Amino acid sequence: MKEVLGVDRDALPVTWDADFLYGPKTAAGEDTYVLCEVNVSAVWPFPPMAAATIAAAALARTRDSKRRREAASAEQAVPTTPLDSP
Repeated sequence: MKEVLGVDRDALPVTWDADFLYGPKTAAGEDTYVLCEVNVSAVWPFPPMAAATIAAAALARTRDSKRRREAASAEQAVPTTPLDSP
């Protein structure tokens, strides 16, 4: 789904899920699926012991995002010169 929509992994929350419903059958009688909803705030880790791994992934992604923002900001910084320089 990320590839079809062109969404980068880092642009998504760490925990999310998508629900699909059956769509109309194809001419060959095969099932199709229709996206029903994408959940972000109502997602619970499963199995319950996955919570620590998810928390670590969220922390790592937050740190990586901060590093990227700081690096981009440093690249865009304009050098300044003191007003009293000759």
